[in-house]
Amino acid sequence: MFKGVDFTILQAQSVKSAMDQIATYRPEGKTPANVQTLIDAVVASQTTFLNKSTTLDLARGELQESVDALHIACTQVYPIMKAIYRTDAGSLQAINRLPVSDRTARETLARSEAIKALWAQLPNPPGSATAFKAWDTMDQPAFDALLTAAKTKLNGMATVDQEYQLAQGDLHEQTEVLEDFVTTALIVGRAQFLPGTPEREVIDAIPTEPAQPAPGQATISVATSPAAGEVHLEFAANHATSFDVLQQGPGDPDFAIVATSIIETSYDASALPPGSYDFKVVGKNSQGSGPESAVSTIVVA
Repeated sequence: MFKGVDFTILQAQSVKSAMDQIATYRPEGKTPANVQTLIDAVVASQTTFLNKSTTLDLARGELQESVDALHIACTQVYPIMKAIYRTDAGSLQAINRLPVSDRTARETLARSEAIKALWAQLPNPPGSATAFKAWDTMDQPAFDALLTAAKTKLNGMATVDQEYQLAQGDLHEQTEVLEDFVTTALIVGRAQFLPGTPEREVIDAIPTEPAQPAPGQATISVATSPAAGEVHLEFAANHATSFDVLQQGPGDPDFAIVATSIIETSYDASALPPGSYDFKVVGKNSQGSGPESAVSTIVVA
């Protein structure tokens, strides 16, 4: 599921990059900022869905733990109850009618309800002046507490599952909106710009099929400062459909992304203060990001 969503996001980022490069390319009258809003909506929905999915998994795990504890209690209490009331024919007959098989959570709850109901009606064990206890820490209130805990977790599952379903539906809806825009953008771009033009080359670089292999390590083939305050990079990576460019300037403690998800294989910057600049490039496609390139250093005059 997420591979499809991630590819749609990658396509939309490529369309936005093309719009950044081509001032007259405005499919559906949208601006690059409008496209980023669509992308952000999908990313937010994806994050919400992942959170709800994790919450649901945790709730399922907690419910299973509670049901397992209740099942174990049922299997332990039943034979002890039979043994204690073996000389009380009436009580033993009622005990023998209790369910003894529970393969699902709801069957375990039903079996426990039956034990709870009978336990409340049982007389004191033969020869005892106190109520029946399976063992010192397993009296009727203790058994009831296990049952209540399991029922509470089962009821809570309904709310968690509903929130999960709503998040899944919202993610599908937001993704379909973005997919529809990308489809329209590709049609508009190919119709607006003729083959062989620089604009059409940018449009044709927008991926239309998910990449199969992950990107290879990026390489920077050109790293120069053509004029004062300027840098020029050229790079490539096998199977990459877009690139991130990272820069660490004079006095910067770490690398920072200065261009993200660009579909062109070059990067230019201007008005940079003099000093030594380090650059790295990362190739990306729908499978993820490839290894970073080696660092290229440019001295800007």
